[in-house]
Amino acid sequence: MGRVWGAILIGAGAVLWYYGGTGGNGYIVNLGLGSMILGLVLAALPSSGHVEKDALYMSCGSFPGFVENMKRDAGLKGPPVVIPPYENLPTGGIFLPESENPSPNLGRMFSKTTFVTGSRNEAGILLTPPPGWGIIEYTLENVGELQGSAGYAASAVSSVLSAFGLSSAKVFENGRRIELFVKPLCGDYVSDPAVSAMLLSVAMGKNELLKVNSIEKVRDHLKITLEPMGGVERWL
Repeated sequence: MGRVWGAILIGAGAVLWYYGGTGGNGYIVNLGLGSMILGLVLAALPSSGHVEKDALYMSCGSFPGFVENMKRDAGLKGPPVVIPPYENLPTGGIFLPESENPSPNLGRMFSKTTFVTGSRNEAGILLTPPPGWGIIEYTLENVGELQGSAGYAASAVSSVLSAFGLSSAKVFENGRRIELFVKPLCGDYVSDPAVSAMLLSVAMGKNELLKVNSIEKVRDHLKITLEPMGGVERWL
């Protein structure tokens, strides 16, 4: 059944994408693109045997509390920095800095790194792979590369979350400012699988590090304001 609905959405999305493009209507183009991505995801979903949403809630367990305790005990007061995948970190990561003015040294970060040392602006704790990496992997396998734009990458990952009934998300870009609206699954947003997957998708789409400038609750969603910090090369 998923393949049938997937094919329908892909076809409808292609039509919307075509007419939106020929008519110069960006909203219709984006709607068509989102429909095609969701169709690809639905077509790839297993018909049975997948994990129920309630089981994922339970799987969050005490991890959010563990991350909060670790941040408090280590005196980490700086804004989290989202790092896209690169040679040292094939799965990317979320850096929890000690300083309120972080200057991450990517040359000191590797896939087995937890505690990052260096100057106060460089020191902190690295979460790699991020909690939502499994969602990113599924998207890469069934939709394709998450490069080109923040909007495309975020739409792809958001479609996977929606297809599994886990979460919903939207990304808005205003110049260099990025606003992410995402419905969390459990706990602190840094340790939440859905939120961290969306954060990483935006970083991968932009191919830049992102600093979390602010976070606030908007009904059942989180509004996270992000500031691009430049590409990986700048911080090596």
